[in-house]
Amino acid sequence: MIAELFARTDFPRVAGLVTVNGASPYLRDTLTPAQWSDWMKKIAATDTGKGAEVPDYETSVAEIRRAPALPRPLPAVVLTSDRPWDLGVGNSGSTWPAWLAAQDRLARELRARHVTETGSGHGIAVERPRLVVDAVREVVERARDGG
Repeated sequence: MIAELFARTDFPRVAGLVTVNGASPYLRDTLTPAQWSDWMKKIAATDTGKGAEVPDYETSVAEIRRAPALPRPLPAVVLTSDRPWDLGVGNSGSTWPAWLAAQDRLARELRARHVTETGSGHGIAVERPRLVVDAVREVVERARDGG
């Protein structure tokens, strides 16, 4: 979400975008209200008050939604895991379908090539680093060729 926000707010400095199974602002829409609430509670519970980093998804999603749209399409690739995994947010059901729907929506919004056959779980960069490198190279080449 940080990369998407940067692309929207400092567009002239961004030549392309690759997301690697990252949280999408569309999770707020694709998770059920109970799943979203359970996830926010789970994250809040990780705050030990000792200065550790704790994600603030509510504020992040709101900030991205307030940001201007991309003025033109960027070369982009969205990598999405194909081995089911779950946010583990309690008894509100599997979050896997919502994750996939949010990734699909992100890819459509960015007009990105969406790679869904990754042969990996959530940790694509660790499990399939070559796939990430290839996506970055593709975006760089497309940016150099004018998009």
